[in-house]
Amino acid sequence: MPKNYFRTTLIFLIFSELLSIFAWLLPEFNLAAFLFVLAITLVLSLKKLEYGILIAGGELIIGSYGYLFSLEYGSTLISVRLGIFMVVMFAWLCHVVKNGGLKSYWLELKTFKFFKYYAALAIVLVWGFVWAIIRGNDFGNVFLDFNNWLFFLYLLPLITLSKKENFWPDFSKVVLAALSWLIIKTMLLLYIFSHQFIWALPEVYLWVRDTRVGEITMMSSNFYRIFIQSQVYALLAFFILLPICHREESHPERDDGAIPAHKNFARLLRHFVARNDKFILLTTSLSAVIISFSRSFWLGLAAGFGIYGLYLLLYQRKQILRQILKIVVIAVLSLAIIFVIIAMPPKISGDNLGSLISKRATIIEAAGSSRINMLKPLAQSIIKHPVIGSGFGTTVTYKSVDQRLLAATAGASGEYTTYAFEWAYLDLLLKIGLVGVFIYLLLIFKILQILWQNILNKNDYELRVTDYRLRLGIFLAFISLLAVNIFTPYLNHPLGIGFILIISIFVLQDNFKIEN
Repeated sequence: MPKNYFRTTLIFLIFSELLSIFAWLLPEFNLAAFLFVLAITLVLSLKKLEYGILIAGGELIIGSYGYLFSLEYGSTLISVRLGIFMVVMFAWLCHVVKNGGLKSYWLELKTFKFFKYYAALAIVLVWGFVWAIIRGNDFGNVFLDFNNWLFFLYLLPLITLSKKENFWPDFSKVVLAALSWLIIKTMLLLYIFSHQFIWALPEVYLWVRDTRVGEITMMSSNFYRIFIQSQVYALLAFFILLPICHREESHPERDDGAIPAHKNFARLLRHFVARNDKFILLTTSLSAVIISFSRSFWLGLAAGFGIYGLYLLLYQRKQILRQILKIVVIAVLSLAIIFVIIAMPPKISGDNLGSLISKRATIIEAAGSSRINMLKPLAQSIIKHPVIGSGFGTTVTYKSVDQRLLAATAGASGEYTTYAFEWAYLDLLLKIGLVGVFIYLLLIFKILQILWQNILNKNDYELRVTDYRLRLGIFLAFISLLAVNIFTPYLNHPLGIGFILIISIFVLQDNFKIEN
């Protein structure tokens, strides 16, 4: 793998998406593509384990549910994400055996500060699986509900890899490349559907739907909601970058000299992007969040802004007006980007962007009504085993008013039975009970506690691996994720679990540098 991780990752991800479309168009090619991705991952992981982790991280950020490629095994569809997980964990075991064995690794694992919290969570999760089998829950539902939590096992290789000198720089480049492609993909989809390219619309829509990359919904004659579950990383990136971008030194002068006006446009553009990379990523991340038209993401924005405002009020009161102005400028630029995508070249529209956002924020849609209808039966199921939970795969029946579900139910009754619920914290209560939720939230609290302590201890920059503003951004991102999880499940999904894993390891590495 070349050292230019950003460029290599960007090319690899674009190639993977094109390969996914090709595999979707030709189902017989899908198996070959699935095996090809796993084979490449296995070879690279055996050569250098961090390559496998970097591939897993890149796929996570662009893949939403992880079905860019899939393997059909009977009635079960195995995602490429699960395949990559199995391959990387196998490679990790090979590396452990080769470098001292499990006993040596166990000694290293026990020194991990959050080990006891992760161990307690693991016990609870195993209990949720065993208890579900004992109670006779459908095994297919149990497995599909439980397998998301297996993502926590990536903690095992990450503990070792995170101590390597180049891991964090390489990892950040892969994350930035994947995030950049996620934003570009969001804008490309908006452009294709807003301008109604007939040659692409049916195929692209079906590919996005069938691979579970996201959802595309028409909001007006030429505005489409492009919701990709992985856009949560655009939201998290926005808050991570928000405190950083006001630093005067964030756009230093380069040593490459002034670029004469007669030079080509591409060089000028590269120079501009290089000097303003953080600000561009910050602005376009917000654009992607707005394009998602996800009220859960907007709730996350509100929570993050609220905590940021409180922090400024308590610790940096002189910065408040400057930060408000910065946020307003970023918001205006983000909306302007969306407007340009929709309006260039011009098309007749029945609604303007402002009215669409207003509609989305104020009108209770069918999905919102379904959430309300879900509350009572979900609460009734929770109180059956409030302390220990009812196990994974536990189902609840409720009445949905979603038109798609109405059409699929007998007599359009809307009676729908499922084991997956949008009330994410209640979902956790149902499956692993109060004990499990307490342990999980305790782990999150401990991570945030250390992160907050590191934010406040901001003297002696030379001793730090990161600037306190980056820690503040991560803290805001974490709060935002917790808010999003109220209505959209992320803490029990690899998209949220992956963030928790990385941050739990990062804060300890940062804290170690501070203490020593």
